Amino acid sequence: MQVSVEKVSSVERKLTITVPADRVAQAYNQHIAQYAKKANIKGFRPGKVPIDYIKRRFSNDAWQEAWGEVIQKSLYEAIENNQLQPINTPHIQPKTMLPNQPLEYIASFEVLPEFNNVQVTIKTVEKPVVDIQSEDIDQVIQKLCKQQTKWQVIDRIAQMSDRVVIDYYAVFEGQSDEAHSVKDFPLELGSHSMLPGFEEGLMGGKAGDKRTLQLKFPENFTVTERAGKPVDFVVTIKQVYEADVPKLDEQFIQTLGIASGHESDLKDQIRQTLQQECDRLIKEKLKNQIFQYLLEQNPIEVPKSLVEREAKRIHDELYPEHHDHAHHQHTDVETASFKDVASKRVALGLLIREYAKQERMTAHQERVKQRIQEIASLYQKPQEVVAWLSSKERIQDIEAQILEDQVMDQLLEGAHLEEKTMSYAELKGIHV
Repeated sequence: MQVSVEKVSSVERKLTITVPADRVAQAYNQHIAQYAKKANIKGFRPGKVPIDYIKRRFSNDAWQEAWGEVIQKSLYEAIENNQLQPINTPHIQPKTMLPNQPLEYIASFEVLPEFNNVQVTIKTVEKPVVDIQSEDIDQVIQKLCKQQTKWQVIDRIAQMSDRVVIDYYAVFEGQSDEAHSVKDFPLELGSHSMLPGFEEGLMGGKAGDKRTLQLKFPENFTVTERAGKPVDFVVTIKQVYEADVPKLDEQFIQTLGIASGHESDLKDQIRQTLQQECDRLIKEKLKNQIFQYLLEQNPIEVPKSLVEREAKRIHDELYPEHHDHAHHQHTDVETASFKDVASKRVALGLLIREYAKQERMTAHQERVKQRIQEIASLYQKPQEVVAWLSSKERIQDIEAQILEDQVMDQLLEGAHLEEKTMSYAELKGIHV
């Protein structure tokens, strides 16, 4: 068997493989023998059909099966002998595939990039310094109250902050889309969850009103063929509701899990939660800066197959279902932008793994156990979650997260930290 290996790029390999005719013929004869053994042909006893008849009847199938078998086995041998590690399914391109002739084909696949030495020099790293203010706590309390809002039917025209229940459908380029109309849709006026102008167009309406809103899809709308084009929405207001926001009294505070019902205890709990969130965001900002240095100082080519896999994973996490209704305009991200983010994530993951290998670092098992317990504590049945997280695949994911933290910690040791005072809102804004 002859094998030539072409290094197309740092992550692409192309193998040209030629298998001798006698090896292919041997595989063919074995498949013909199987047909002769199993063939059930009228006029012949099982296993007694003449071999010439079997070949006339099953030769094409036997050759196809022989070629498939030989390609599978010879490719495995070629990969093993050349110490290659494909990270995607090889693409097979036949060159010569004729009966009683040598079999020649090309196998193309991707491999991980080769690393010489991952090095990084960390200069200045900005560290946010945040002091939780009473205004931050008050905003959280307002949100908690709003979440417990009860909606009361009101017999008047709709105003800002009211909730309306509506039926609607779109009319695009003269074509009515009543077949995909939305029924009994609750919409809070002022939430900005619809197309610009949609909610404003319902102000002053009352139950029973039917309105036609003449709007326009955003230029960056998800469905590109509709982007920037006019659209009408035929809307029927079925009901108008007024918000009944609960008062911050002892009874309400107790429903939030504060047994004493004291406002001061609620604020202490909120402050603690906000501080934990600050710590997480500050760590994330430090990590982003550290790893940006790592990426910039160690440019690598990333395999397309890994990027596509990561892009799909990101897309599926963000948008498990695709809808093109007006209230789903926030799904407006193109595949190309997913691939940009995915490419960066893949490159970073490869560099972190290589750096850890280079520094002989492994995930601290105590930190792995602690992370599992932290995740499990968020659920009502933590023991079941621990069992679920203990599978080999999920343990590997958690170990990768811990190893990432360890790499960041080590790189951060030599960095100059420059503190920057900012508000909680500003810190949150960095991570929107």
